[in-house]
Amino acid sequence: MGWVWWFLAVPLGVAALWALFAPRNQWRSLFAWSVSNAHSSEPGGAAFAYRQIIAALALGLALLAIILAAVGSAAREPAKSHHASEIEETWGSPEPLLVYRTFQASTTPDATLVNVPIVSYLPVNDDERAPLYLLELEAFSRLGTTNIPGYIGTHPAETDSTIGRADVVVKVNGPLLCIPRRVVVIETPETVQLAVFYGLPTPIDGSEPDNAAACPLGDDVAGSVLIPISLNDVIGERTVESLDGAPLTLVDLED
Repeated sequence: MGWVWWFLAVPLGVAALWALFAPRNQWRSLFAWSVSNAHSSEPGGAAFAYRQIIAALALGLALLAIILAAVGSAAREPAKSHHASEIEETWGSPEPLLVYRTFQASTTPDATLVNVPIVSYLPVNDDERAPLYLLELEAFSRLGTTNIPGYIGTHPAETDSTIGRADVVVKVNGPLLCIPRRVVVIETPETVQLAVFYGLPTPIDGSEPDNAAACPLGDDVAGSVLIPISLNDVIGERTVESLDGAPLTLVDLED
């Protein structure tokens, strides 16, 4: 029925505007022919003012009809269903940042850095599950820059297949003012132990920052970050743990 409102509103609005701004011209064009002496029968100023008031009210009704037509059209449009992206389905919302860097994992922790707990992990070591969708994510940055002193690894070359060669992707919630500085991987035939260490960027003056104070864990001001990691061998049947032996949470792909 929206077309009915438009059908009524458009001519009503045109007539109202004409009567509002040129009432005398409208009377001469539409009504003068119906009297024997148009000059003597022409309404006076008060009558034209009265017509203008009626025209203003009619114009308001025309605008209301247009609004009703627009609302009716919007109400008939089917609601667009939200289809979660593969990234949202796997890693949650909002979308995390991506540490897209080439680096060599360490086998020893660093006591001067902060061990940021790994929220979850996902093995990605067969060709069919290579997480190339991660390239759609925004690259990790600090205050808008990725050229950060002390940031782990180096930016991969254009031909590098860092994502495709990853065996596991881990998710951490890191303090916003700090950066990933070290990834620790300890592999045995039975286990794969993983850890991610954060810290402040390397100071230009060579001083030693207090990373523990600057990068508190459990801070509400934290950012979700994904880190692809290459292993010496696929995870297979091995258990995946933190450095203290606690099992890490595997991403549930069925949710």
